[in-house]
Amino acid sequence: MDGGSTDKTQEIVGSYQRLFPNILFTRKETSGDQPSNEGFDRDCNYAVEISTGDYCWLMTDDDLLMPGAIRKILSEMGQDYAVIVASAEVRNTDLTRVLIPRRPDVSQNRVYQPSAWNQFAADVGNHCSFVGAVIIKKQIWLSRNRKKYFGTGFIHVGVIFDEPIAENVLVIATPLVSIRFGNANWSNRSFQIWMFGWPELIWSFPTISVETKRSICPREPWNDFRTLLIERIFGTYAIREYQLFLASRIASPWRRGLAMVIARLPRSPLLFLSYLYRWRRFSKNKMLLFTLNSSWHIRKLKN
Repeated sequence: MDGGSTDKTQEIVGSYQRLFPNILFTRKETSGDQPSNEGFDRDCNYAVEISTGDYCWLMTDDDLLMPGAIRKILSEMGQDYAVIVASAEVRNTDLTRVLIPRRPDVSQNRVYQPSAWNQFAADVGNHCSFVGAVIIKKQIWLSRNRKKYFGTGFIHVGVIFDEPIAENVLVIATPLVSIRFGNANWSNRSFQIWMFGWPELIWSFPTISVETKRSICPREPWNDFRTLLIERIFGTYAIREYQLFLASRIASPWRRGLAMVIARLPRSPLLFLSYLYRWRRFSKNKMLLFTLNSSWHIRKLKN
């Protein structure tokens, strides 16, 4: 599914189609609009609708399948699972370093029966935000009310948790995908997505308990000043986000004022202090250090 690329995607795919005629290529012309969550969700849905298999594995354009991944999934499909969740490793932007060797951190395959639905959601809810983790029966996808999840950016999560699934689901412990971290095309909308879009989606599901929802994410993460400070350090929260999302939402004058102060804090000293603190206390958290390093580098380039 080509959402309107301006490079040579069609020609490159065409060269593979001559070798593998079963590859189906569909291109959606773009009108020049900026990328949106709704466009992504519609493209995912259309890709499933025109597919011909019993299962669908959606994959974004810059993540990599690991050797043997498809063979592993095919070997599990005989058990007729409704959903298979593939573990993944997380790498840096140029894929040269492993930041997280396995996500979610499960040591062996786990099968969840319908009665363990909340445990399944708690264990893999956050990991399922990555679309490449989800392999799902096409008939389940088509049975859901997909349109109400257009615009969330997470239609695949909505499809899974929209209604209870009466069949077993599987989580595969062996990483099958390499996630390229830090290259999301919605980075400039990160605050909106993770502070509002993702929590609103998770807390909208009637199929999982309040305790499970809370274990996945807070209902209003933006209402915690420590979270706002972290977002400021990473550069995803500034005065623009304060004006767009928080100024009219926070009722208390002093809380509103503090949120504005955080939005105006200079990032360079915050980044420096955070890097020193995190390096000493969390030196093994490669993903966090990579994010701090990236934020520091981008900040120096802007200056």
